[in-house]
Amino acid sequence: PGLYHVPKDIPQGKVVIGKRSIERDDPDAIPLALMNEILGAGGFTSRLMQKIRSNEGLAYSVRSTIQPRVTYPGLFVASFESKNATVALATKIVMDEIRRMREEPVPADEIETAKRGMIETFPRQFESKPAMLQVFVNDEWTKRPSDFWKTYREKLEAVTAADIQRVAKKHLDPATMAILVVGNWDEIA
Repeated sequence: PGLYHVPKDIPQGKVVIGKRSIERDDPDAIPLALMNEILGAGGFTSRLMQKIRSNEGLAYSVRSTIQPRVTYPGLFVASFESKNATVALATKIVMDEIRRMREEPVPADEIETAKRGMIETFPRQFESKPAMLQVFVNDEWTKRPSDFWKTYREKLEAVTAADIQRVAKKHLDPATMAILVVGNWDEIA
């Protein structure tokens, strides 16, 4: 955890905020994925995109990802690029939104939008025979429960605002995050 910077004379600062996350089959995987969809993975409906791009105009692209691994903890990452002069403000907004996920229940309309987005894009993993084969062979090799995909949508639908807040509190502690900034440090600081 902490703030790390690499001074570089470039017009936009590049920021990556991250920490270790979960393993793929963690019981919190589906609620955490839904929480992340709301926070920053859901494109223009995500909080980070709305606040940092749409409302403040600080970055063209901003997102967060949860990258679980099969046998070891993966990563949580939030990233963006912004003018050097606005990097600190955009970073503060990201950290504020992470804290907000931990402190306030997510409204029902945000949860519903995120669920619909995840359910509607779910079939993309199986849209070609090679893609489908890759998913099922990988699942077999890594001993994923055989009913995982059959029950995925049910499990996603069952996630509540309390579940989202619980996993945010458990897995997104800002005090355990590293912040890496690359850019014109004199202007950013």
